[in-house]
Parts: sequence; structure tokens; C-alpha cells
Amino acid sequence: MRKFILITLGLLLTMSVFAQDDQKEKDVFFIVDDMPEYPGGHEALRNDIASLVKYPVAAKENGIQGKVYITFLVNEEGKVEDAKIARGVDPSIDKEALRVINALDKNWKPGEKDGVPVKVSYTVPINFALNKEAAKEGKSSYGEGDSQVFFIVEDMPEFPGGDEALRKYIANALSYPEIAQEKKIQGKVYVSFVVEKDGSVGDAKIARGVDPSLDKEALRVVKALPMWKPGRQRGEPVRVQYTVPINFALN
Repeated sequence: MRKFILITLGLLLTMSVFAQDDQKEKDVFFIVDDMPEYPGGHEALRNDIASLVKYPVAAKENGIQGKVYITFLVNEEGKVEDAKIARGVDPSIDKEALRVINALDKNWKPGEKDGVPVKVSYTVPINFALNKEAAKEGKSSYGEGDSQVFFIVEDMPEFPGGDEALRKYIANALSYPEIAQEKKIQGKVYVSFVVEKDGSVGDAKIARGVDPSLDKEALRVVKALPMWKPGRQRGEPVRVQYTVPINFALN
């Protein structure tokens, strides 16, 4: 039986939250005054990645699927460097995801701190999925009818004030759990959620956890996010899934 391929992308946004917001580590920043921008924005980045990805034959034949998280730096010249797997699925899929990121040939607008270009870290989740029904319909989604959830739509949901406002909101709302601080527990928590048709946040859950205390705090903050401008497909509001990586790091 022929297998159909669906490759979907999660939120193309790095969210790194520290005990101090503007934490600098080895000259690499996670939150800066002006974040790096891909030519054409997030939608263009999603489209370019989708156009480059080729589902590995071995993974397809063995029914291997999953979400690969890749971290990379946008340097002072706007070039991508030091791309590596933050969380892998399978060697063949990991290799392909890494190849695609390294193959992006467009220079970013570099991030700036106090008016000076700096290196900024990003995390990109790329989901490899075999989905016959979605492929038949030509949609990057799962579910049916009113419960259908999209990964990529014509008009993506927008947080009030944009991505920078989302980063700042989470940074301000998040509290590093005392028990985690005492035990020196740190790491990156990935939270997935759905922006509903009315703009509310629903179905928030831990995609990849670190520790119960950190996971609980990350989930609390995401569940409390204010209303978004909902995503639209063919002019109609639809449910769209996002994944937000939140990094807890002790100074």
C-alpha cells in the first residue's frame, strides 16, 4: 500500500527564559532588543524549509515519524551557524532536518542588542509525519471537521504585539520554581498548544519535559496566554498548533 507523506512545521520561534531576561552566555543571546528576521518573515521560512525537506526513504519505509528540534545561531552577519540537533527522532530524519537548515541560503537580518549586531540562538521544530488522509486533502493538518488542527495556514495566528511581545509576556509571567533552583535543575521545556478559532489557547501540553516543577510552570504560563488573533485558512478561522520552547537556565 502506498504511503503518503506529510511534513509539517511547528512554531518557528525560539523562546528562552532565564532568571534574568537578557542573559548572555558565551556571547550568544536568547532575547535581544531586535530579534533576527528571516527575509519575508516566519511564513517565508516555513515555506523555504518545506520546499527543501525530503522525507528519507528508509524512514518512510519503516514508518518512522516524529518532531526534530534544531537549534542554530544567527550570527552578526545574518548567517546561520552551529546548527545542531536539540532533540532527535531517528538518524535519517535528524540528518535531513539538519541538512535543510544548513541549506538555507538567505541571509537573515541579524539581531541587535543596544544597536549592535549580536549572535542570537533559535530553535526550529520540524515535524515529519506520514498521514494518508492529510496528504489526500493537500493539507498540513490532523483531525476532521470542527476538530481539525492545522500546522501551516494562509494567515497564521498572531499574538497581540507580535513575537517580541509574546517573548516578553512569557519572560515576565514565568517564575523559576524554588525547588528547581535549590536542586539546580535547568533545561528547555517544549510546550505545544492550539490557538483556537476564537483566538483562545487550548490543548496545552508538554511535548518534551525536563522536570515536573519546570514542566508545571511552563504549562501554567502557556495556559494563561491572552487571546490571539486566530489563524485563517481560505478566509475562515481555523485551529492552529504551535510549539514553544521555554529555556530555564540558572546563572
